[in-house]
Amino acid sequence: MTRMKKRAAQNIIAIVYDFDGTLSPGNMQEETIFRAYGIDKKKFWAKSRALVDRRGYEKTLAYLKLLIDDPVFKRHPLTKQKLREFAVHTPYYPGVGSGYFDQLRAFMRSLPEVAEAGITLEHYIISSGLEEILEHVSIRKYFKKIYACAYDFQRGRPVFPKLVINDTNKTQFLFRINKGKFKLSESINQHMPEEERRIPFRNMIYIGDGITDVPSMTVMQKAGGNSIAVYDPARRVPREVKVMVAERRAQHFAPADFRPQSLLIKILHQTLKKIIASIVYRSSAERSSDWVRRHM
Repeated sequence: MTRMKKRAAQNIIAIVYDFDGTLSPGNMQEETIFRAYGIDKKKFWAKSRALVDRRGYEKTLAYLKLLIDDPVFKRHPLTKQKLREFAVHTPYYPGVGSGYFDQLRAFMRSLPEVAEAGITLEHYIISSGLEEILEHVSIRKYFKKIYACAYDFQRGRPVFPKLVINDTNKTQFLFRINKGKFKLSESINQHMPEEERRIPFRNMIYIGDGITDVPSMTVMQKAGGNSIAVYDPARRVPREVKVMVAERRAQHFAPADFRPQSLLIKILHQTLKKIIASIVYRSSAERSSDWVRRHM
């Protein structure tokens, strides 16, 4: 006789972030590595595009190759230690490094139904940036898991990319969060019934800033999740953000201002309340169904 698998509580909410342009202005490589090495960003990215256009490289692999093979890195190689030290120079959008995560936790605790239903909130990053930097940023402690491009290091130096995250394969990591299969050694291809998944997509919020986030936002929308597009508060609303909303990739958009009373925080609070109400309703309906089954 086949043993019935236990139904997941599904009372966890996940906020999943891109990093560059979402939590941090600009590009992490430019703000850390390029500054330290005095690299002209226009020239570097032109070299990266040349590898894509002339030699057929995937664009993320192209920049990862240059960080090993470009002459400046041949002379003075990046090291694991250098990347970790660069992390302290990572800039954030307003509020990110000064209370956003703690304030969101306090907001959750202020809602009585959160404690009653045992609801918890988790944060994740899925980024095409560098794992060795992200794992050592000042806000690292707030994240359940960070997925980013990673090198295999030998004697402290990068020799080859062991994990590449690009626009389209970001979606794999959404399913890892959804199914609770965080380790890369765990397959996510096997079917898992919706009721057994650790965090259903309806309990997830994806926050991103541009075209590179469209595949992830599309998955979220089709699966019943929530997507928010953000942009630099110092700029007008970019065309790509307008397009994402017009094409219904994102439900909301706001400046990337994570301070209390900002439009983004108001949208997040509203979205969290909606998810919490859904969790409470479903939990109540399931208890009623269980009672009926026991008394039939």
